[in-house]
Amino acid sequence: MKLPSFTALINNISSTCKRFSFAIIAAIIGTVFNILLAHLPFNQTNSHHWYWNVVMSCYLGMLLLIALRVLAERKAFNYNIKFLLQLLGIALAILYYFSLPDEFMMISTIRFVLFAISFHLLIAFIPFITHGEMNAFWQYNKMLFLRILTGAIYTCVLYVGLALALLAIEKLFAINVDRNLYFYLWLILTGVFNTFFFLAGFPNTYADLEESTDYPKGLKIFTQYVLLPIITIYLLILYAYMCKILFTQQWPVGWVSYLVLGFSVAGILSLLLIHPIRYDANNKWMLGFSRFFYFAIFPLLILLFFAIERRISDYGITELRYMVLVLALWLFFIATYFLLSKKKNIKIIPMSLCVLAFLTSFGPWGAFSVSLKSQKGHFVKLMEKNKILLNGKLIKASNQPSFNDRKQISSITEYLVSNHGYQVLQPYFTQNLDSLLKLDSLNTEMISNTKTTKLLDLINIKFITRWQRGEEFPNEVVDFAYSVSTNQNDVMERIDGFDYLIDNYSAPNEQKDKSCKVYKFEKDSVKICYEPDKIELLLATDKDNNIVFALDTIVKKIIEKEGMGRQQIKRSEMIETDSNTHYVFKLMLKGIYGIKKEKHLQVTSVQAMILIGRRK
Repeated sequence: MKLPSFTALINNISSTCKRFSFAIIAAIIGTVFNILLAHLPFNQTNSHHWYWNVVMSCYLGMLLLIALRVLAERKAFNYNIKFLLQLLGIALAILYYFSLPDEFMMISTIRFVLFAISFHLLIAFIPFITHGEMNAFWQYNKMLFLRILTGAIYTCVLYVGLALALLAIEKLFAINVDRNLYFYLWLILTGVFNTFFFLAGFPNTYADLEESTDYPKGLKIFTQYVLLPIITIYLLILYAYMCKILFTQQWPVGWVSYLVLGFSVAGILSLLLIHPIRYDANNKWMLGFSRFFYFAIFPLLILLFFAIERRISDYGITELRYMVLVLALWLFFIATYFLLSKKKNIKIIPMSLCVLAFLTSFGPWGAFSVSLKSQKGHFVKLMEKNKILLNGKLIKASNQPSFNDRKQISSITEYLVSNHGYQVLQPYFTQNLDSLLKLDSLNTEMISNTKTTKLLDLINIKFITRWQRGEEFPNEVVDFAYSVSTNQNDVMERIDGFDYLIDNYSAPNEQKDKSCKVYKFEKDSVKICYEPDKIELLLATDKDNNIVFALDTIVKKIIEKEGMGRQQIKRSEMIETDSNTHYVFKLMLKGIYGIKKEKHLQVTSVQAMILIGRRK
């Protein structure tokens, strides 16, 4: 292989910078702000959320600028129109930046992902919007795919080499290298080098691609002997599961939706990969497989619709369920098209997906509006059912709703708070929610379930996490995990009368036998033993009677008050004090974890601080 000369390399770099100058600038700016964001302490990331807004805007702007540049080249626009299109892309990126919220919102993140998918797909077909040129479209996307794959390999190899070079400098020359430098290096390579490498190999001619017959042999082997057999195996598994449903008369589980979607997308991708060679004399079977595949999808789509309908009818629509439903409808459309259409235009796949991703990201028909309306309706029904909503306003619950209703209320409220902001619930509250939560919204410790807890406290409903189990699972083995709250407002109170601190006591995880540790202080010592069978922590000193802390009693009190699940508990609920003649002991649990089945508890791990004071 002949290596390019230095002059040719410089010319290639220069032409790439000239061709995609604004896209490369966007990639550099986005990378710089990504590094600045990574450099910030964790407790400052929320107050500097605009850094992340810049990163998102630059990334989408870069994709849009590439698409507009390709469109201008394909249409042979003059310099002025090309420049105006680039300015349009920059203006849209700036408008997108100013549309973003000042703090993290799940909606803006999901919308960013949808826009990114839409723009990627736009690049995939924008040179071939007009009819025909099917082979050119396939060859163009093959070149993009191989360039992306090659760029990923080059980026990873270059990172490993440079990271090892930094490590060698640190070890050989005793120079202290900041650990963050390795992450910054990765951001630079993925953000700038990988982008430039991809653009340097971007197709620069489109008319000649229609006549190209180049088809990588490795691609055919990979598709024919790897992808298609895997798809066949998954097809058999899914059809076997359908037979099980028919035999047992049980509704399909929600997880099957993702398996059907994954199978269908992988199958369509495989058929796209073999598209140019499907008419070859040795590959006639591929046409039969293609028709069989699209026929086989329909029963699976029925299974998919049943699974998602069950979830929606029970819990309403969320963005994820909306997307699954829309993708199922899209698959139905694609399967019908390729079975009935004579043209079988493969460009319809990225085009329709691009339009779908874009349209579902906004508007009253979009994922967010539909999900918000559905979940608010579900919320109102639950509140009315439990007589907590009166004349459109929430009142304090006189009696706690059933466990299932409380869990659904907690889940919906947390969803609304984290995805749409607590302000969407303001019409149902007489209290001003801004005065309760606005200041805390800038506190990184004010996570969504903490906000949800505060909101539900206003109506006297105990918040239940999604992991908690209740009376509907009496015989189920359920994990519990309780730890001291990390809320900055929950500080340790002043502690007087103690002389010594065992700061980090921990019982071994999954310990089955009694285990002991000895701690010495001055001329005395204390032996701390954890007995898993009794769920006790025993403290023995040389001079006096033993102290026993019954951990099962502590856990039962927490379960009775807080329920099962993984929760942060106020420090005061995790403290026990006892004494003998010579010493006072204060057990301050940091965390206690285990499982519960019926009335039987098993504590698997304990973390604690232990204070020791001499009695006077």
